[in-house]
Formats: sequence, C-alpha cells, structure tokens
Amino acid sequence: MTGAIVGKGYRLFAIAIAVAALALAAPPAFADFPFTDGNPKDYTDLYDATTVPNDICGDGNQFKFAASPDPANFLVNADPVELGGVRGAHIFDGTPPTSCGTPPAAVSPLPTAFKLTTGRPDVAIAVLDSGELPTPEVAGPAREPGIDCSGYTASYDANGDGVFNVMDYACDPRVSASPANGVGPSYPSDYPVAPLQNAPLLDPQDAIIAFSDGTDADFNGYVDDIAGWDFLDNDNDPFDDVQYGHGTGEAEDSSSEANNRVFLDRPDPQSDLDVGKQLGACPNCMVLPLRVGDSFIADVNRFAAAVLYATDNGIDVVQEALGTLNNSRFAREAVDYACSPGRRSTTRIGTVSPSSPPPPTRQPSTTTGPPACRM
Repeated sequence: MTGAIVGKGYRLFAIAIAVAALALAAPPAFADFPFTDGNPKDYTDLYDATTVPNDICGDGNQFKFAASPDPANFLVNADPVELGGVRGAHIFDGTPPTSCGTPPAAVSPLPTAFKLTTGRPDVAIAVLDSGELPTPEVAGPAREPGIDCSGYTASYDANGDGVFNVMDYACDPRVSASPANGVGPSYPSDYPVAPLQNAPLLDPQDAIIAFSDGTDADFNGYVDDIAGWDFLDNDNDPFDDVQYGHGTGEAEDSSSEANNRVFLDRPDPQSDLDVGKQLGACPNCMVLPLRVGDSFIADVNRFAAAVLYATDNGIDVVQEALGTLNNSRFAREAVDYACSPGRRSTTRIGTVSPSSPPPPTRQPSTTTGPPACRM
C-alpha cells in the first residue's frame, strides 16, 4: 500500500490502497493516482469521462457501480418496481453492459459519479475495523526500483506529484522498504525482470518503523500516531496481525486505486498471480486505518474512541461495518460529536451481526444532531 498524509500539520499518513502494477519492463508502473482524465495536480479536475479502469470487474463492481440494466435480465428490466433493471450505485458505467466475463469496451454516455469526480486526495476516510513525521531527506539511495532521486527535493512533497505520501520518502536514507519486523509487500520471486525479484515496496508501516521515537510530538495523547492507531492493542501500528482481513476489505471497497490490476501468467494456471483487481468507489481518497477489533464484532468503546480520534483529526468519512459486544452512552455521544455542527465527518454503516447489538450509528441519538450524518 502507498500512503498520503492528511490532518493538521502533516501528522497522519492516510493510506491510498494500492498494489504495485508488475509491468514487464523497468521502471515498474503503479496504479494511477490520482486517477483522472483531467489534471492530476488540480483537485477540482479529477474525473473520469472516457477511461475504463482495468480493475472495474473486481469484487463484482461492474454490477455494483453500474447505471444501466443488464440486457439479459429482460423480465426485471420491464418492471418499474425494479427501477427498470438499473443496477448499481451510478458510480461508473461501461458499454456494452457486461457481467465482466470481459471488461466493457468504453465508458457509457449515462451520467455517473465518476464523470463528476473520482474523489480527492484531501478527502480522508477513517476505516474502523480489524504524527509526527519529519521533512523527507533525499540523499538516497532509492528505496524502490525505478526511483530517480535527482528529481527529489527536501520538502514534504519531495517528488512533486502534488500529494504527500510514503513515496516522498523513497530517497530518504532513514527509511527502509524492508525494515526489521516489517510485513510490507514485495515483488514475486518469479517476476520477469530479474533485478526486481523479491524487491520490497514502500508502505506506511516503513515510516512507522523509521520515525517512531516514543514521543507524542503533537501532544494529542497518542504516541507516534504516524499512520492511524490500533485501539485494540493500544499502539501506533494498526496492522491486522490476525489476518482476519475484514477492515482491509472495507478499505478496498471504498478507496482501492484505479488501473491497478496485475496479472502474471505462470506455468500452472492455478498459481497465476492476479491481484489489484478491485476498483474502489473513491479511488483518489485517502484511508486512515483505525483498528478497533480483531473481527467485525468489537467493543463499542474502542469504536467510540476511534470516532473521536477521526473527528478531531479532520477526517471526512468514518466508515465501519461492525457489530458490537455492548452498547454505551459514550459511543452514542461520540457519533453525535462527529455529526455536530461544524464537524465534517459522516458515518457509514455496513453489515451487522444479528446476534449483536446494533452499532451506535443505528442507536437513538443523545442529541438532536443532523440525521444525514448517519447512514
């Protein structure tokens, strides 16, 4: 995963979900970020009117994002109760309509959200589920293959791409892409470009390991909160160490980067590498991981603490798909606080276990906050 910093004073990494696109020639290519038909450095010009993302088919998103009916569903298409067969959330629509045995050939003329915006890197989503950074140094050597350090400057946007993210530390001698205790991604051992075989890729955990010094430099009560927080283990690394993956899936749904599919044909078709297939609904948005449990059933008070953290750090969307083991006034008041006038956060609620209490976003409010904040 790559990262970008949001929040006050460049304190927090908010991750943009990405997998390195394993091209067959060096230097390696990555997902398109920001993804746009316009100017990638102008956040008001991020939209998609003509480009079919190569990862639109992942996780059934061609169906989920569509604005058109499936021609094969002729009975449903004739029923006005079924909206004339119109599928999906009107985010992206391809033509001809397809179930993605093959990707669509072109963008359809129908109005969709992507034609207005593909999201902005200054919009951050806190994923509640399973800061303190110095200016990048640029002495090198490069921490990833294909990086030219001569074009880097000692500033937060070291590579000049308009976004402050982990790649701005790609020439920083203090950072390693394969630090001790790191669990980040790397190129596969059978990658066809020999110098890249097993080569590690930078991810926000590399910055956590490099710059954690045991101090609370921003005095917010969270020591070295460089890339989110783990409210379950009470530390600064929200990595899902039990590999449950529910929070990762939530983040992929909302903000996986575009044009990110990687396919590596292997002799045994059962072992083909096919990753990065899923396009997120907001591919240019940032993600701040806030771990509140080791599954999708959590302690509601950890959820509440994470909501307060996200809100106080200027996060725009609090995303969670949780059930809780308990209920508390603290949790309901945390949601009310996020929804109060002058706060930017909105909440999104997903699946809930039928045997657990409803999460706080579905509980009666303790105030008269705006109902539009709860979804």
